[in-house]
Order: sequence, then C-alpha cells, then structure tokens
Amino acid sequence: CGVGDETRSRSQLMADALVERLTGQAAAGDAPVEVTLIMTDQTLLSYGPGADDPAHLIGGGAIPAEIARRMVLDPSEDTEVLLRRLYTKPQTGRLAAMDTSARLFTSNQRKFLVLRDRTCRTPWCDAPIRHADHITGHINGGPTATDDGQGLCESCNHAKQAPGWKQQTAPDGAVITTTPTGHTYRSPEPHPPGWRKPLSRVDLMFHRIALREAALGELRHAA
Repeated sequence: CGVGDETRSRSQLMADALVERLTGQAAAGDAPVEVTLIMTDQTLLSYGPGADDPAHLIGGGAIPAEIARRMVLDPSEDTEVLLRRLYTKPQTGRLAAMDTSARLFTSNQRKFLVLRDRTCRTPWCDAPIRHADHITGHINGGPTATDDGQGLCESCNHAKQAPGWKQQTAPDGAVITTTPTGHTYRSPEPHPPGWRKPLSRVDLMFHRIALREAALGELRHAA
C-alpha cells in the first residue's frame, strides 16, 4: 500500500511520525532501547574470586557471567553501551542513597530503586516494579529519599493504602510491614550480585589457622 519506494503501512508511518516528533528519531526502529545489567567489576573484567558470579538483568533475573560480559564488551556495531558505577557499603552491601525535596521521585531515584530492589519489595511477591513508593507516606512526613523509597508492583502499592496497613524502615534498610491483623513481615534489601559478607574476626582467625595447617600439611607431604 506504499507509494513509490515507500513500503511502510499507514500505521507504521503514523508510529514513525509520532516518534520523530517526540524524540527526534527518524523512525521508531531508530529509538534507543535500554537494557540494564547489574554486575560487579570482577564479573565484568573476569578477575578475582567473583569472576564467575552471575549478573542480574533488570526484568529478566540472573544471567551467567559470560553472557553478561558479551552483552557489555562485544555489542553490535550499532549498539551504544553506557556503564554506570554503583557503590555499595562493604559491611552491608547496601547501595548508596539519593534524596530530593520534591514529592515525586526523580527519574534517577526511580532507576536507583529498580536497580536496588529488582522486583516488588512486598514479601513473596516477585512482580515487576511499576511504582516508586514512599515507605513512610509523604503526607505523614516521609522524605522523598531512596532510604524511604521502595519499588512496588501496582497491586501491592494500592493494597498498602488500605486502612490498617503500616510500614516503617528498620536501621538495616529492611521494610517492616504490619497488616490490619497485626502480623509483621520483614523485607530486607536484596544484596547486589557478587556480594559477600565480610568475615568476622573469629571466622578470619579460623580461616588463617586452616590455611596454615594446609600449608604445613603440604610441607610434611613434600618432605
């Protein structure tokens, strides 16, 4: 139904015209597509004990380290790769926080919540994140900060607005939800891919003893 060299249908022409006017792209097919991967530097650069730790694909779950490296390091010629560094606290693995004085979360804050929570923060709900929600409601004085933010699916966000539901943040970043029946549920922040809990002093002491015993055993065997 095209004219001359035009092979697109009327619907395709309308879609391309809309995209061009809104984004400046020449056609809908030229619009950039964002694929977000979370991985450690060891996974990305294939070094150290975390070289084979899986990465997390937002919206797709865990993927093998080798596939993640190929997506980042060996893209097609027409693909632009943007690396964004996210820093964590060594002791807890929690991502750094961002805040704003506005009521609505900024696009970067929402992106941060999606990267941190990955799926709906409600316990036992693994639905995709649709809403950036205040844990302590803004109307009750809750700040528009990632420390007071969580990623929720649409259904859970609407459900928590019902009478009797309460939420608060624990010192370690977990969200404590109290239902109308008085039951409480704890939802900790998921650790980033590749995170390892630091060894305590006792564990570190036994680890050193085990290494020393192994080294002595090797020496006795060699003798």
